[in-house]
Parts: sequence; structure tokens; C-alpha cells
Amino acid sequence: MNIPRTLDNMREFDPSMLTANPAGTHPSASTSASQPSAATHTGSLSHGPDPESLHDLASDPFAGYFDPPSDYDPSKPPKVLITTSPKATKVSYNFCEELVGIFPGAEFIRRKKGSGFEIGRIASWAGKRNYGAMIVVNEDSKKPS
Repeated sequence: MNIPRTLDNMREFDPSMLTANPAGTHPSASTSASQPSAATHTGSLSHGPDPESLHDLASDPFAGYFDPPSDYDPSKPPKVLITTSPKATKVSYNFCEELVGIFPGAEFIRRKKGSGFEIGRIASWAGKRNYGAMIVVNEDSKKPS
């Protein structure tokens, strides 16, 4: 008995689904009258991006914020900084150690008491050291939250 390895082998072509290349069609798709081509369903996408969309993308003030840095490597996990509230208990420290085991690339740094260790300063410190995310474990009635 011959069993297909994946369900992709059994998938039927659906012209209404968008692909990476909107103008392209599935190799097994026929362009007969009973089955319209992908260009019929995508409208202006088959001719390229809309000029208005190109203008919006060019003048987007947040585009630089969402662009990945030049040294971005998608194969490496992002660096994650895990810290606690200023007066954390041992339960929170143990919880943070568990989080380090869950997130690849995570590092736990205990937050010291006193001034100079506000969240804003910790966030700018982490940003300068290429951390991609920060998790702050807070306590509510001596339970991590």
C-alpha cells in the first residue's frame, strides 16, 4: 500500500489562495473556462503592486522600526532578557529559571534593589546589548505573575 508522506500531495489547487508570486499559477491548474486562472481572482495583483500602496510604503514613518537590523540572522534565536520585580521572592527566582529553560537564547538577570534599576534603564541597557525581548516577572501576593 502506497501512503503519501504529507498531505501536500493530496491538496487540490485553489485559485483563490494567494501565493508568494500572485501572478504565478499552480502547474497542475488548467486555464479553461470551468477553472479560472489566478490572475482573474487577484485582479490588479497580477500587474504588480498598486502605485498608491507603493507610495504608502515609501512614506511610512514606522518602516525603519520594523526593518530587521543588518546583522539579523533568522537561524539564531533572539536574545531574551528575563528579570523580576525589585523585591522578588525565591518563588519568582525559581520561576525565572524555568523560563530560561523554555526560551532559547534567554538570560536571567536578578534585578537589584535601589535606584538606577528602573525598567526604562534596564530596557535601554538590554537594547544596547542586542536583546530582542524582555520579560519582567512581577509578584502578586508573593506569587509570580
